[in-house]
Amino acid sequence: MAKKKKSKKDEFKVEIVDKFDDEDFFDDCPVCQAMKFAQEKGRMPTISELREAHKKAKEKGAIVGGELLEKNDFQMPRWMECTWRRVPCGKDDCPICGRIKRDRQRHIERGEDPNDIKNTIEDVGQSFKEALEIIKKDAESKGFDITNIKNIQEPPKPQEFPLYNKIEEWNKSVRTLENMTKALGEFWLHTEEAADLFWYAHILLARTYRQLCNQWHIRNGDDYGKFDHQYTGYVLNECLEILKKSLKELASNYSQRQELNSIYSNLLKLEKQITKI
Repeated sequence: MAKKKKSKKDEFKVEIVDKFDDEDFFDDCPVCQAMKFAQEKGRMPTISELREAHKKAKEKGAIVGGELLEKNDFQMPRWMECTWRRVPCGKDDCPICGRIKRDRQRHIERGEDPNDIKNTIEDVGQSFKEALEIIKKDAESKGFDITNIKNIQEPPKPQEFPLYNKIEEWNKSVRTLENMTKALGEFWLHTEEAADLFWYAHILLARTYRQLCNQWHIRNGDDYGKFDHQYTGYVLNECLEILKKSLKELASNYSQRQELNSIYSNLLKLEKQITKI
């Protein structure tokens, strides 16, 4: 009896894939693009990123779905952008802008610097539950019960988190450069890129502490941490992208290139830790 010739099909072996290559992603697939983008950042895509990719894929005629992606859950109110954007709405009736104006006035009346990072951390702490109450009422009006605000535990102080201390040191290097630039009278200090650098370096520090608190809440069984974790992650990613863009622009066109490149390099190292919180 003739021996059966071994075919290519018989040689096929099933292997576990633990890494995706570029050819595993389809260029015209929004979901694949989202997965590839997240992989390049060393993380998994967020639910909001997947939902957006899912929406684009459906618009292209793809058959995609899933309860997680279809769920129409509560989203942070639009005015929350004013808590961290460099250019907020500025309206007196805005729950955030109105509070910021009152906080600044209080510091000025006390003879304090309203832009000092310590005062900003204090303001975040004072308005923390107040902002949550507003969000909770907004959520309840839409049929969502987020959490019992009164039962939220007090998180550790900023300096108790090692990552916060690292970012605080990075922030100090940005402030040192700002002071040196002012002393030299450099023109680029008055550019939009410089304004973004100094503003979002400040926000990155405060929001990293917020996310570390969220992580702490989750580990301690507090539902609030889960609620805020995704939004704060989005804010941190936005801040990082803006900071990288401003630093690259400034280092390419203005003096203090060595200092700017050093700050940029250190930010990239911190980015990997920040996005994993």
